Amino acid sequence: MRQIPIIMLLTWSCIASATTYHVSSSTGNDANNGTSASAPWATIVHVNGQTFLPGDSILFRRGDVWNESLAAASSGSSGNPITFDAYGTGAAPNLTGYYAVPATAWVLVTGNAWKAAVPAGYTTINFCLFGSIWGQKVGAVSSNLTAQWNFYLANGFLYVYSQGNPATYYNAPIVPMALSNVPVINVNGKSWLTFQHFLVNWFDQYGVYVQGASDHLVFANMEADSMIPQGTQPLGFYVNESAPGPGDIKIYNSEGLFGNKPGAEKKDAAMSFLQNALSTLDAVAAREIIDPEKFKSGISMIVDGTVQCLNASTWCKQPPAANNAPTA
Repeated sequence: MRQIPIIMLLTWSCIASATTYHVSSSTGNDANNGTSASAPWATIVHVNGQTFLPGDSILFRRGDVWNESLAAASSGSSGNPITFDAYGTGAAPNLTGYYAVPATAWVLVTGNAWKAAVPAGYTTINFCLFGSIWGQKVGAVSSNLTAQWNFYLANGFLYVYSQGNPATYYNAPIVPMALSNVPVINVNGKSWLTFQHFLVNWFDQYGVYVQGASDHLVFANMEADSMIPQGTQPLGFYVNESAPGPGDIKIYNSEGLFGNKPGAEKKDAAMSFLQNALSTLDAVAAREIIDPEKFKSGISMIVDGTVQCLNASTWCKQPPAANNAPTA
């Protein structure tokens, strides 16, 4: 009998300790305590470094943009998940690799080599968009910048080839992709988590990646879109768990590829992928393709694209369960 009030006290203590945190890239400061909309944190790297308790909520300001990856550092518990969600009004919080270099940031290095500082945290840039053209990455020496659309990253600066100021020469945004070879949202060995109301885009690998022994996860009202076409494995939602695997992962009202397209257009895109595959096979039969590695890579991209397109049409838009679905 003496144990009953103790258990009740511990349960009440767990519920009462739940805290709501706020994050804003436009108005926040990591020196704030983050516990109110008037004193939010600023960066996702700061969020990733925190320990959260079951029942805590981490809310991201609508209309704000982060060029960072979100990695859940703590697990919730049954009935008290840790929730990552949005606050305020406007567009969904955007976790993205897209960062347009300001036109005023460019500085001449020598000859046709120019540089511009990129945000802290950029350690790798595999892809850079020059307007609508994907650039060619070269070795990190200015003498390698010999042709239009050449680029590389070194010591916190993006270097590009340009005959004159790049903002004028290319007459288009120059966009080094921030999130190279990293998931935009990464869940590794964590459970009882809810993510909703996020836009995830411009990534070259995974939009949402679940790995390790993670379980009891909810992804709702989300869009993982705008994948980098040259990416090694651009997948919107991907589960790669260790055995025996998860038993409770829910995806509600979320899109994984061609997220803004109706079902008919997704089907047409899948057919286009398959037609490209057949054309490639015809080219092999005619001995027009003789490099086996390039052939293997090309077929792999076509198959992955077809599977993802069909997935986006068939399983990424599931009706929420009456009692379990997060609020819209």
